[in-house]
Amino acid sequence: MSATGPAGGPPRFDGADAGTAHADWLASAALRDAAVLEAEPSALLVVAAHPDDEVLGAYGSMLAAARRGAAVTVVVATDGEGSHPGSPTVDPTALARLRRAEHEASLAGLGARIVRLGLPDGALQERRRELVTAIAPLVAALPEDGLVVAPWAHDGHPDHEAVGDASAAVARELGRACAWAPIWSWLWGEPGLFDGAALRRVPLDDVARAAKATAIAAHRSQVAPLSPHPADRAVLTPTMLERFAGDEWLLLAPPAAATAFDDRYAGEGDPWSTRDSWYERRKRQVVLAALPEERYRLALEVGCGTATLTAELAGRCDGALGVDASIPALAEARRTIAGAANAWVEHRAVEQGLPAAAVDLVVLSEIGSYVEPRVLRGLVEQARDRGAHVVLCHWRGEGDDLLASADEVHALAAGVPGLRRIVEHRDERFLVDVLVPA
Repeated sequence: MSATGPAGGPPRFDGADAGTAHADWLASAALRDAAVLEAEPSALLVVAAHPDDEVLGAYGSMLAAARRGAAVTVVVATDGEGSHPGSPTVDPTALARLRRAEHEASLAGLGARIVRLGLPDGALQERRRELVTAIAPLVAALPEDGLVVAPWAHDGHPDHEAVGDASAAVARELGRACAWAPIWSWLWGEPGLFDGAALRRVPLDDVARAAKATAIAAHRSQVAPLSPHPADRAVLTPTMLERFAGDEWLLLAPPAAATAFDDRYAGEGDPWSTRDSWYERRKRQVVLAALPEERYRLALEVGCGTATLTAELAGRCDGALGVDASIPALAEARRTIAGAANAWVEHRAVEQGLPAAAVDLVVLSEIGSYVEPRVLRGLVEQARDRGAHVVLCHWRGEGDDLLASADEVHALAAGVPGLRRIVEHRDERFLVDVLVPA
């Protein structure tokens, strides 16, 4: 069993696979040396991709919060109707009803508030904006010591990754702590997977373990076959369930860090006059004219700043997402996109790579000159692996804070295997290249 799919994509795994033995995980250095999670938040927001994710990964945290009187809110993005594709026994609509009822039963007694989003199972990377829009006000309502828990952003299941990634992005910008619960990674991963990560143990006493076992058993459609037909097999096998029978493990998501541009955005709003200068306006016109497709599903601008380009990309796309690591920049960006119904912005450092979203256009405008070459190469490789078009646009001037010139940035990107350049614009002030999968 391989931990990675084609071209570095999601792990290939099957719920029926035995995976790494539970004893091997417990003997790993990461689990053996993990500190106990000390946080006792006064409110807990648990975001799940499917009904049962939060029970598997964070039931102990929810029970501990409920025991001390903390508010517990559970957000379930989908109804889990896609767990048994091809089932001859139950169709997706009936399965959704069944899984909602199981979910209610599994959380009985916790006093948790349940929020159901009803998004389509298996399509959360395509519905990221709806996910962020739903999560953001709930995170904002948490007290400062509140904690967000979601599936790990690298869990190997696209829905889990979308939820974990979006939850962490919202939490970072709003200054709330976020922790990730590994779920499917216990199956496809190997014991060294969490080495060096901020892994924390959540101890469960015998009473908590018994309560969790009861909660998991309530999800009968997942732990037992629906019928003898192969398509109706149990999703969670006994070997998989063994990983959730003891203590729980959470990975602490990194918080937002200050950037070199924060003071400039906070003091000047639009430090580079992106809205008004002819250079910036002309550059955007050239970028838009260089796009080979008339329309894209989702454009991503990395290092969006004021999001002026993001807003204009929205006119050529079903959705446009701008990400930036500077919180003051995001405040300015929100003013820019206020009138663009299909554009939004999120917090993200370039070192964190591309978000878990179904992007088919990635725009790197000026940001490439400010990041390490390995980081830039990683962004371009990720875009290539998703089959996205890559647009690069960079100023040809010089500056003390630039790590690379425009020519160096564009040469590096064009040298990434598996891409070919189909548009090349060269003038005295800036470069524009469009790269597409070869």
